[in-house]
Amino acid sequence: MQGYLESYQSIKEWRNANVLTHQMGSEKLQLYHDFVIKNVFEVTLNEMSKDYGPPPCTYTWFVMGSAGRCEQAVISDQDHGIIFEKDNEATASYFLVFGQMLSSALRDVGYPLCEGNVMSSNPLWCQSYRNWEIQLKKWMRDNTWISYRNVLIFMDARVVVGDEKEIRFLKEIVYQIIQEQPTILERLVENTKYTVKGVGLFNQFLTVSSGPYTGYIDLKTTAVFPYVNAIRILSILEKIEATSTIARIEALRLREMYKKMLITHYSNFKKLMHYRFLHGHAKSYEDMRYLNIKGLTKLEKLEIKQIIKDIEKLQRFTDMMVQGAIKQ
Repeated sequence: MQGYLESYQSIKEWRNANVLTHQMGSEKLQLYHDFVIKNVFEVTLNEMSKDYGPPPCTYTWFVMGSAGRCEQAVISDQDHGIIFEKDNEATASYFLVFGQMLSSALRDVGYPLCEGNVMSSNPLWCQSYRNWEIQLKKWMRDNTWISYRNVLIFMDARVVVGDEKEIRFLKEIVYQIIQEQPTILERLVENTKYTVKGVGLFNQFLTVSSGPYTGYIDLKTTAVFPYVNAIRILSILEKIEATSTIARIEALRLREMYKKMLITHYSNFKKLMHYRFLHGHAKSYEDMRYLNIKGLTKLEKLEIKQIIKDIEKLQRFTDMMVQGAIKQ
């Protein structure tokens, strides 16, 4: 996957023609997605430069969500933002238009718009470095559910185009405020506490009871998200720079206190990614979150149940580590 494609149509054609050859493993699939979105960026930049001139200053374009964590499924929505150097109205206007063009172009080649509007087309996620500093400090100070949710979203940021140091410096602001006010960690944990149980009291799967996914389990909500959220909290606690859940676990396991505890969870998360690819014959973005348990063998069903049950152990461990940090 070298070189760049010259139009949105050629990008879309390449994307559709190559998806089957890249969906058998997480690493290949992430390379595929990165190739597509970088091409979209380059074509959009060329279009932007023709109509509005070249960028007025240095900038960084980053992705978040599953893209930031390198955990995208075959069909993935958008989560991205822009940081630019100059802090003035004209520059802000330029990059907001650029962000709007990027969001539209990504949608047109096959990436649905983010329902939460976490995109460069939203001024909240397209700001100067100075305003990003102010915004992050405000989010940390506001003490509201949505502000802490935005912080957690931002902590998955991964640079696609531009210098990584701006993202690194901005994340350092979060670490510094938490060091000064460690009780914020509790609020971040609370923000991710809501989970949907996947296994019942009698060891039965708790499946969707109505609609097109009747009999399926919501793998994303019952298993993937709880792992992602817990490991993200531990990574914030330990100032881990990695953004993917697997890479975060690997970095945490280098520390003695995590080495044994995370062995099982490392294996579990890898298995979850495997099940998503093995059984994820999706036709829409919504399809990607569900798993048809009728397609599982007896052993696979037992394995999925154990993975879901192990989540409670990880959440208890995360709570313990957070309380330990607060009491220090």
